[in-house]
Amino acid sequence: MSKEEQLLTGAILESIREANIAVSTISNEMEGIRTFEQAEQENDRLSEAQETLAWYIRKLYRDVGILAERMSLPILATRIAKEFEEIDPTAISDVDPTPYDIGLISPHLGNIRGYFDSIAVMTNGNAVTGLDTFRTILENTPSIMKLADVVPQNEAEVRAAVYEVLKITFHDAVREIPVSQLLKTFKPDLGVRSLMAAAEYKFVQNEAELKSALEGLYADMKGYNGHYEWRTFFAVIYTTDAIIHRERLAEEFRGVRAELNWTPILVTGSGARKPRAPKKATKPQPSATSIV
Repeated sequence: MSKEEQLLTGAILESIREANIAVSTISNEMEGIRTFEQAEQENDRLSEAQETLAWYIRKLYRDVGILAERMSLPILATRIAKEFEEIDPTAISDVDPTPYDIGLISPHLGNIRGYFDSIAVMTNGNAVTGLDTFRTILENTPSIMKLADVVPQNEAEVRAAVYEVLKITFHDAVREIPVSQLLKTFKPDLGVRSLMAAAEYKFVQNEAELKSALEGLYADMKGYNGHYEWRTFFAVIYTTDAIIHRERLAEEFRGVRAELNWTPILVTGSGARKPRAPKKATKPQPSATSIV
């Protein structure tokens, strides 16, 4: 890949970041506003964010199309150009609620990001082998527990053992990476900076905990969305029993239209949460007696 493609890729990543900030602003400004028409009339900041989003979507379709041509992908470049021509100019900054109702998303931004993600694999081909290694380590979490002689009682103990292996494999492995949004900072459990990949761990013992873990993951997807220094995410669910089949978990992700850059990984290993200590009984106080 030439220097021109590298520079163009960097510019696209920055545009995606700015576009996602605009989407977050729109989402925040529309909270509490009853209708879209009222939002346009009453909120200058919302209008400015919508104009910014529209501008970056136009720029992204142009730049990603140029990158496709430079990477010798003429069919993809033609498809991108045709899709852009079919977008209603008055609807280019539209946003829709997510299936799991944790915010708003831009369908046009999502589409062009999908095209770019396909090309990015080629522009950063050195990361492919590294991603495979990263995923293999995550999939072998139960074996890592055995080698480390750890019977985990919570997800912190699981990710601590996995991190020790990641440090040996990747010099830039990190823990609890801060990813800031407008109102909150999210922290993926593990990551490798050079791969732009992170992993979130959940420790699950029963179906109730599994449901809670999945709800937390869907919320995390919104928090990590748009930060292209982290492009690939793995949701590792460590179960202590055969609670769910991996195909059913994959279907669950597809059913809620989980972000495409998130991959679920289901592993089963030893472990159990430490039972809570019973509350100490309060010693009864002697009742007061009256002296006659």
